[in-house]
Amino acid sequence: MLERKEFPIGILLFIIFIIVIDVTYLFYLTYYLIFFDGDLTAFLSFSIVSVVRWISVLLTTLSLIIIPYGFIKRKNWARVYALVFLSWSAFVVIGFIIMIGEKIIRFPLFIMYVLFIMYLLMSSVKRYFNKSSISIIPAEIMKEYTYGDYTLYSKLVRLKNAKMQIIYFFSKRKPKSGIPTAMPVGFDVGVNMRSGLPYLKKR
Repeated sequence: MLERKEFPIGILLFIIFIIVIDVTYLFYLTYYLIFFDGDLTAFLSFSIVSVVRWISVLLTTLSLIIIPYGFIKRKNWARVYALVFLSWSAFVVIGFIIMIGEKIIRFPLFIMYVLFIMYLLMSSVKRYFNKSSISIIPAEIMKEYTYGDYTLYSKLVRLKNAKMQIIYFFSKRKPKSGIPTAMPVGFDVGVNMRSGLPYLKKR
């Protein structure tokens, strides 16, 4: 039996937020480029403002594809891209506030960007993108494995890449962490010739 990860409401709200913001930005940018004299020329020119707009359009267009797909498929690279996209968007908003001074719309937008960055950095969101599945065995049907005076234990550990993994070890005494467990499928017992300590090895 595998643990099923539910689709958090926060992830759904984030996807909706990104789609709405991206579509709105692209719509208004297109509107200004078509109906305001000089905007298209400025956009096509080579200046700091136009380069920032080019990057924003590229990141926004990619986010419409990467974020919904990646978040639904639980791809961690999509979360990383979202962090980059939100950080860039927050930087651009602050830049426009400093240059233009308009705060009524852009400042609340900046706050939302920051809040969603903080949300994506939460441990619960990181766990959502962790694709490792954990085997759940009812305690009443689990029979612990013993080898001489040693009992086989298992515990869940977090690796450096943030993924979760079950490790197995033998112990004569009850350890600080870990639970007695049955022999996992596909393993045999080996014995360290120096210490005499048993260990699991793949068949």
